Amino acid sequence: MTNFKIFIDFHTHSDRQATDLINLQTLHVTPELQAESLPNPCSLGLHPWFVQPETWEVSWANLVDLAKLSQVVAIGECGLDRNIDLPLETQISIFKRHIELADELQKPLVIHCVKAFAELIALKKSTKSSIPWIIHGFNKKEEVFQQLLKHDFYFSFGAAILSDRTPVTQAIATIRQGRFLLETDDRNDISIEQIYDRAASLRHISLETLQTQLVETYRQLTRLG
Repeated sequence: MTNFKIFIDFHTHSDRQATDLINLQTLHVTPELQAESLPNPCSLGLHPWFVQPETWEVSWANLVDLAKLSQVVAIGECGLDRNIDLPLETQISIFKRHIELADELQKPLVIHCVKAFAELIALKKSTKSSIPWIIHGFNKKEEVFQQLLKHDFYFSFGAAILSDRTPVTQAIATIRQGRFLLETDDRNDISIEQIYDRAASLRHISLETLQTQLVETYRQLTRLG
């Protein structure tokens, strides 16, 4: 893997292919998902939106098997969401399994969190997990950002940084190198190149410098090379 002019889309649901792109596609694991169909690289987990009470245990068993594969470089997305019907206690139980699996495999955890940051921080403190916890699509107020930083979270920033009206522009401008990556998530109308251009502008560095820095961050977080 070369540092030169590589873009990394750390969290996406699109199967984009380009010679200058590392496209980390995230998949929700079902009982039917097979190793032969996995993109390389990818991230696997049970997204709380799609957890089915009657089948999630079977999906989990499949995730445990698939997560050991080398093309699976991260666990998730997984996490906590107060805006859905699945009881928070169930979500926490499933999330704890992801934490244990990620620690066992020494692969970073990609986290979806909606209105449950207090619970998330409490879990990080209580589990004493040794792997990076990465909040994907982060777009919260400065106070939440600082609190998460204090507890050693990492961040993946997406389309929110394109807007001047979001507080997260301050976060991307000030966060230190090595604590963040960039993503498109489910936005097919936005390219990772646009996200990079905006991040470089907000951080007052060149695009090439940002690319080199994020390749290094990606390698460190996914323990590659």
